[in-house]
Amino acid sequence: MLILAYLIGAIGIAVEWRSYVLYDAQAFRRWSAAGAVLWGLMYLLLGAWTAALTMSCTAARTLVSGLLTSSTRKHVIAGFFVTAFVLMTVFSWQGLVSLLPAFAVINTTLALFYLENRSMRILMLASSIAWIINDIIWQAWPALLAESVAVLLNLRTISKMKTP
Repeated sequence: MLILAYLIGAIGIAVEWRSYVLYDAQAFRRWSAAGAVLWGLMYLLLGAWTAALTMSCTAARTLVSGLLTSSTRKHVIAGFFVTAFVLMTVFSWQGLVSLLPAFAVINTTLALFYLENRSMRILMLASSIAWIINDIIWQAWPALLAESVAVLLNLRTISKMKTP
């Protein structure tokens, strides 16, 4: 199972890194959602239940976040996802380590729903730090590598984007 988890994680690396070098917010969201599905499966195989549940749900969240134009719908759907992530965390509680993916997915939800491209990416850096710590704890080495490089790619992309 460990080898399969790491193999899926290796595929997730390519998908995740691809998302962070894209300048278009919608393309970023599509590739990021695909990566979330892979990471969710990897965490499941590693026994990291909170990370698996929340990460799997982020695929839908990431795709939906770019489609909402009505502020009322945006608030309702963002509230739905935040509530879902809290419930998933409670349901899959494995101790304080469960707070790391919970923080990461809720923080990213707020960034995706309420911020634009550059600001969104800047706030998502805090989520990356939480995922990195989570990956060290669970020995999710492919995810750790991917998230660490994603931080660098994201910083590079942010630095090349024009300030609004």
